[in-house]
Amino acid sequence: MTEEKRNRILAAVTVNVILLIAILAAVIIYQIIEIKIVSRNREEIIKKIEYLQNETDKTENTLDYYQSYEGLLELAYKYGFVFGK
Repeated sequence: MTEEKRNRILAAVTVNVILLIAILAAVIIYQIIEIKIVSRNREEIIKKIEYLQNETDKTENTLDYYQSYEGLLELAYKYGFVFGK
């Protein structure tokens, strides 16, 4: 009876260890995949931020130009303003 009981306990422990290893392997694989996805999204967001910063700089430069005398003069000529003599 003790030999049989010992064999059952060893079998149960072995099954539990195998299940634990399988679960841990699945969790590790899931985490690796999740890290890859987050890294890819991070790179895309960084590229988008750089693009939007460049667009903002271009827009600010255009705004500064049109607020200057030369820009206003260009707009005046563009829309047909004629200076009096």
